[in-house]
Amino acid sequence: MFEKQKYPIVGRSSLIDISRSHSLRCDSKQSEKRFVELDVHLNSKETVFLGEFLPDPLVKGSQPVYLQEGDGIPVINTLSIQKMSINVDDCRYISEEDFNSLSPSRVLKNNDVLLTMDGGTSIGKPVLFELEGEYTVDSHVAILRPQGISPKALVFLLASPIGQLQFQRFESGASGQTAVTEEDLRRFLIPKSAIAKLEDYIDQLAEERTRIESERIKLEQDEAKMWDNFTKKIINQP
Repeated sequence: MFEKQKYPIVGRSSLIDISRSHSLRCDSKQSEKRFVELDVHLNSKETVFLGEFLPDPLVKGSQPVYLQEGDGIPVINTLSIQKMSINVDDCRYISEEDFNSLSPSRVLKNNDVLLTMDGGTSIGKPVLFELEGEYTVDSHVAILRPQGISPKALVFLLASPIGQLQFQRFESGASGQTAVTEEDLRRFLIPKSAIAKLEDYIDQLAEERTRIESERIKLEQDEAKMWDNFTKKIINQP
């Protein structure tokens, strides 16, 4: 479902379809089969805009002056956010003085939803902030503070094919410098009937992700051991 077609393809659209877009986009990407299929599914149900759950403007970090050495306050960036988790080792640091000068909205709180908004293939990576200590984000990461939907449910929605397809559909800009705007994000569609059941769905999905992650780690360890044995055989050849 929702698979990307191989090029070249012939796109067909109409002015009626274009008029349904809030930005009146008429680029060929909008008529790709995967996006048409998504529209068919969403149009068959009652939907709500994601913006209904985001009463406050999105908060984006500033572009900080990083410390070259020494301790400081970690800044979560695009590289830090991978597979719905935060890799603190990839954070860079700013001075406590710079951190204390930030507006309170840029200081992360538990259950904030962090989302990468630009950077080509880096667009649309969500994560739930649950770390202890003081953190902030850089200018490529937005902070979402939803109401009416749990932060965890929002993260899973954005990471799902329904969310990712809408990121791919709405991203625009020059190659390598594409972005999704706040206006686009607020117009993401969510099936209304699914919202009440999201917590049950994500609990099951979280368990399955944990199992798969454990298997993935074991496979990576097995592969590393395989290459280690191969290397030893080569080195130890008489």
